[in-house]
Amino acid sequence: MDITKTVFRRKFALNMYKNEYIRMAEMSFTKDFVNDGRGSPYPLRRRDPSAVEKVNMGEYRVIGGASERYFCAFFPYATYRLMAEEGGRAGFSFVIGDVEARVLMENGSIAFYCNGREEASPIGGTAKELAVTCRPGAFDVYVGGENGLGFVHTFSCAEFADSNVSEIFSGAQVYLICADTAVKNVFSCVDCGISQADIRPVRYENGEVMQENGRVFFTLSVRMQAGAYQGIFAWIPSTAEFEMTGALFFDAGDGRWCGDVASSLLYHREKGEWYLWVCSFSHGHGLAHASFKGDVRYGVNVLDVKLMPRSDGGDITDFAAMKGDEDPDFFYDTAIGKWRMAICRVDPATRAYRYVFFESDDPFEGHKYVGKGLDGAETGGSFVKIDGELYFICGNDFKSVSDYRIYGKNGMTKAVFDIPDGGFRGWGTVVPVCMGTRMRYFWLTFDRHNGSDYNWSYGNLYVFEAE
Repeated sequence: MDITKTVFRRKFALNMYKNEYIRMAEMSFTKDFVNDGRGSPYPLRRRDPSAVEKVNMGEYRVIGGASERYFCAFFPYATYRLMAEEGGRAGFSFVIGDVEARVLMENGSIAFYCNGREEASPIGGTAKELAVTCRPGAFDVYVGGENGLGFVHTFSCAEFADSNVSEIFSGAQVYLICADTAVKNVFSCVDCGISQADIRPVRYENGEVMQENGRVFFTLSVRMQAGAYQGIFAWIPSTAEFEMTGALFFDAGDGRWCGDVASSLLYHREKGEWYLWVCSFSHGHGLAHASFKGDVRYGVNVLDVKLMPRSDGGDITDFAAMKGDEDPDFFYDTAIGKWRMAICRVDPATRAYRYVFFESDDPFEGHKYVGKGLDGAETGGSFVKIDGELYFICGNDFKSVSDYRIYGKNGMTKAVFDIPDGGFRGWGTVVPVCMGTRMRYFWLTFDRHNGSDYNWSYGNLYVFEAE
């Protein structure tokens, strides 16, 4: 197929708003842990003398006062959720060392307490579900019911600014608070955030898309009210079935688990190792890399990464990190016996992003400059081989909807869509997939709708297929 001469037709678009997640912990209310002395799954931290606790029929009820019981270990990017009857108080206490922060649903408001400070934000109605998403220095609060969650307020908390340092959060705890109400379905999770972006398939070393049990895996950035982290999702091609299977965090040697994104992830079958490049926004907006044995497609994982040596102010053709480097991609091209790599880099001459291309005998070092993209505002590029021919496909332009570039042996052409994707500077994620007796070519991208006031909180996801 000549990808430069086809039309990509819209199949569907969607937004996953905190509805996909991986459970990290949960409370079970099927057995009476209050009166059972043969185990202590949720140890009592404090209880009002007048409070009476009952566990029955899948719910935990406290009347006549308040009770606080251990729920689970604290994780700095987790969301803590509960369902409760209307009335009374229910919420969570987050304890790191001598510091305690509490978030409660009470009296038609969300109340926040920390170090003697008190804040409140009205809910604007009644709510039965509370979700508190943590990130370093802040708690994002959502409420809802049968129709899902909606954002209420962010409570800033300087005392939790270093909550992603492993030595700090490894000993932290979360407690369930219940007073004059009944709660059920209490759990913690890492979720898909309010939007997703930066979609790229997980591949083998030669760039071939990894398919396992009928699914393709992707790295997507999970966008929060502010900030992000790297999510891993599985997709059944041609459908709207996405499943969040993993979350990935990065430690650059300072013990801080960082929510960096825009990963390019490969599995080298001969070596039995995974290779990764990532944009380290948390360490000066450069690039970092890692090689490792563990399969990070599942569960919550942390990678020890090595930062690319810096050369700020150097020439864009130098293989050294420059401030602003983004969206790396790489693979081993068997046709030339070299590793190819692309870095999205700010060109000092134009003050705009363009792709710069390198080749090497090693996936992480010794790269030599071989070329660069055209003037523009390029972003989100990927190497794709179709019928043995290599293409590089990327987004472009802040002002034009669906402006995508396809670089091939005959130069650059523009991609054609039947219905534009509705966004600006999406990613060039074309995914060849063998389905039955046919090769099919899907294009997965996103827009920049801004899910919150945070500038990089986009986007909605779009799926196209080549005609």
